[in-house]
Amino acid sequence: MNSFIEKIKSDYLILRNILRNTNKSVKFLFYSENKSYQKFSIDIIDVISKKYPNQILYVSSDREDKIDNINVKNLYIGQGLLMKLFFLIIKAENFFLTLTDLGNHSIKKTKNINKYIYYFHAAVSTFKNYTNTAFDNYDVILCSGKFQINEIRKREKKLNLPKKELIETGYFYFDYLKEKISLTKETNHILIAPSWNYDLKNFINENHIKVIDTLLKNDNNVIFRPHPEHFKRSSKILNEIKIKFNQFHKFIFDESVENLNSMEKAKCLITDASGIALEYLVLFKRPILYLSDKDKIHNKDFSDFKDIKSIDHIAKDEFGYKFYENDINEINSLIDNSIKDFQSKVHYLDDFTNNNFFNFGSTKKKFDLIIDNQIINNKN
Repeated sequence: MNSFIEKIKSDYLILRNILRNTNKSVKFLFYSENKSYQKFSIDIIDVISKKYPNQILYVSSDREDKIDNINVKNLYIGQGLLMKLFFLIIKAENFFLTLTDLGNHSIKKTKNINKYIYYFHAAVSTFKNYTNTAFDNYDVILCSGKFQINEIRKREKKLNLPKKELIETGYFYFDYLKEKISLTKETNHILIAPSWNYDLKNFINENHIKVIDTLLKNDNNVIFRPHPEHFKRSSKILNEIKIKFNQFHKFIFDESVENLNSMEKAKCLITDASGIALEYLVLFKRPILYLSDKDKIHNKDFSDFKDIKSIDHIAKDEFGYKFYENDINEINSLIDNSIKDFQSKVHYLDDFTNNNFFNFGSTKKKFDLIIDNQIINNKN
């Protein structure tokens, strides 16, 4: 009974705050599912808040997710019916999200919003790891590289979709990492960071568990960092991993919202199709081993893009090291060989980055001009 009463009180306070913040139009609205996504928007918010102080409303479904900036107003909107109500009645000129499939889930498009603006939380291609309709309903997309523009235009042309405003910003999280990373820390860990996949049991390639087990039995320091979606979709298997490996003192289960510390300590990364691969490759310039026995394809129209190679596969083929379930027993040798061989590839990385991504190292600086010229003053 007490918990029910507390929920009623909590919902009342959320509703009261929602109604207080929806009585007039907001110039800049941001929405975040939880705190783990804040790092992808923080540089965008920082630029806008300096040019337009006190005109940003940052809303989140995570009570702990708040922007520490006096020029930004924070609002917790919870989930479920109250969240849906908020998005139905809020009025805003520019609504920034990093949530795909706008209009196909709990957040519906309304006439109360002038522009729906998407920013990426992974520097990957648009046609493989996302559903076919992932970006169709956005008005503006802040693109990481020319490859994303080409991919989106290809779909628009094929389906005769309205042309979106595609802006050459670059990938903001590259800049965020570049400002914060330390490349002098001791790197004696192996970071395992799997992606999530609709097509797999528990949404995770469970061969990663075999990799962890083998590495620990060979006396390696191992960091396991699940994808944020695993915490929503795969809590049971994550608990099993904790129980199985917490007995090993060299095992770290990384649940922090920030992945920076784990990447700094890692001498190599093991993943399958996670966006962390490009971040680790470009910023840390260390080898990546790809568990390649199962591919991640969330787009049912993937065959429409058979003439295009995704940026994640380009990176994998040019700089990565593939292995399969049958190779797991040899994982120590594979890691040692990849570290030695990768030295011959490092000097190609700068060209790869500059040729494929806009404004690397200056994304935030360029956005200072873009926000006025291509978003605020562009009425299209």
